[in-house]
This record gives sequence, C-alpha cells and structure tokens, in this order.
Amino acid sequence: MRSTHGKDRSQIATLALWCCLALTGYAVADLAIIYFRDRMIPNQPPPKKTASFKPPSYLERSQFNVITTRNIFASNGIIPDAITANRTTIKKEADPVPSSLPLNLIGTLVHSNPAKSIAAVEVKSKNMTGSYLTGAEIEGLAKVESVTRGKVFIRNNNTGALEYIEMKSANKVTFDAAKASAPPVKPGGVIQKTGDNQFQIKKADLLKYTNDLSSVLMQARAVPNRDPNTGEINGFRILDMEKDSIFTELGLQPMDVIRGVNGEPVDSIQKAMEMYNTFKNGTQVQLQIDRGGRSETKTYNISN
Repeated sequence: MRSTHGKDRSQIATLALWCCLALTGYAVADLAIIYFRDRMIPNQPPPKKTASFKPPSYLERSQFNVITTRNIFASNGIIPDAITANRTTIKKEADPVPSSLPLNLIGTLVHSNPAKSIAAVEVKSKNMTGSYLTGAEIEGLAKVESVTRGKVFIRNNNTGALEYIEMKSANKVTFDAAKASAPPVKPGGVIQKTGDNQFQIKKADLLKYTNDLSSVLMQARAVPNRDPNTGEINGFRILDMEKDSIFTELGLQPMDVIRGVNGEPVDSIQKAMEMYNTFKNGTQVQLQIDRGGRSETKTYNISN
C-alpha cells in the first residue's frame, strides 16, 4: 500500500511542476506581448483599394464624333487636310537687286555646263581681281549663284539676299579704229594650225602685225588675274578681243588666262612685255593658258 501511495505522490508532484512551468511560460509570453504590442500596431492607414474599371456594356454615338468630324475614311468623297506638327509656308524669294558690295564685274565666260561658267570680278576693297566659278566664294563677301552673259547673280553673305552685279559700259571693250593701224588678220592668212594646239607662223608675217605694240594692245583687253588666297598676280585674263585679231589667230579665246611662256610664269607687266619680245625674237614659243578650269599648252613654231 505504501509503495502505491508513494508512487501517486510522485506523479502529482510531477504534474504540479509542469503546471507551474506552463503558468510561468504563459506569464512570460503575456508580458512579452504587452511589451512589444505598441510596436506592432501600424502607424499608417492601409492603402486604399482602387475600384476596378468596368467598361460600359454599350457605347454612345458621341464617342465616334471625332471620326465623322475628321472624315478620316473620306466617306463623303472629300479628302481631309494632312495632320502635321508644324505647317511651314514656303516663301517665294524676292527678286534679285543690284549689289552694294565693293565688287566690279569685269567679264564672264558662260559655259554650256552652268557649273563651269566663270566670272572675272574685281574686289575693290582688296584691290584685286579674281576668277570665280559658279558656287565659289568671293573673298568672304558673297557666293556666286549663277553666271550669265555680262551679269552675275550672287548671294550676299551678310544679308543672305540674292543680288547681282553686271558689267558697266566702261568695262566693255571698245576698239579705236584710228589707233589700230595694224591691218586686220584674215583667218588662216598668217598663222597656220598644224595640229592640236600646234601652230606655224613666218617671222616676217609675225613682225608685220606686232611691230606696232599700241595697235596690238588695242585689239584685246586683258586684266591681271590674282590668286584668290594670296592676292598675287598669277597671270593675265583676256576679257574680250577684236574679231579677226592676232589673238584670235593665236588660238586664244575670251576669258583665257595666260599663265606662262616657255615655262616662265607671267606674273607682272614686265613678264608680259618679255612674252611679247619672245614672240618677236624666238623660234618656238610655248604658251601656257587656263581655259575653263583646265590647263593647255599652245606651241608656235616661227620660221624664217
């Protein structure tokens, strides 16, 4: 009996111990919850829920008014205007006006290809004369737009306006018959063309037409041709010449630039005079010219 009673008391003590531990754990958990409860409460309201969009079960006719207004399908047969972000109106350019720039047109050479047409222009502000193709800049003052006979259209760099310069009557060649004592030259009568840029002339005939220098100079008009970059003379440009003159017989044309004689550059009045003397005293003369942007060499064989 005693052993049984002792065993029951041991079970009761064990049960009481577990109950005590359970109560202690519960009390500790309750205190922990009380301690952390304030921190667990949110300090911001919950986000609002957006109501989901429910499309209407039917569409009103007014919602399609933009289609009927724009007539995008041209149901009435009228094509609507194009919708563009920016509508620009192309303005017609004003007619060209006479240029007030310090430019003086000396001569023009109109080529069948407009891009190869050349204008001889004197820049008064720089005291120089240069040759300019279509599209070239004239000393930062203007751009050559087109070249016509006796007139050049330019674009003013300062204003962007289309202007023009034209030859003045004072610039045109005039021939004084009283001073031109040399007889006219008939084609094929003095200088014979023997080949491509090859010519034959007798010295007696050459002297006949070149002894009177003043008469020769009256048969053509030439001006110094200057380098557009340096302004230095790099030849002489023939602006115009008398019909059936000695220059025509030499195979020269208006707007040709005489660059050199026998390999020597003609870059001064003195060199031009030397060229004249070379023709009178030499037996063969090679003339270097520029014509329409390309270089040519003409050879003249002088026989006794």
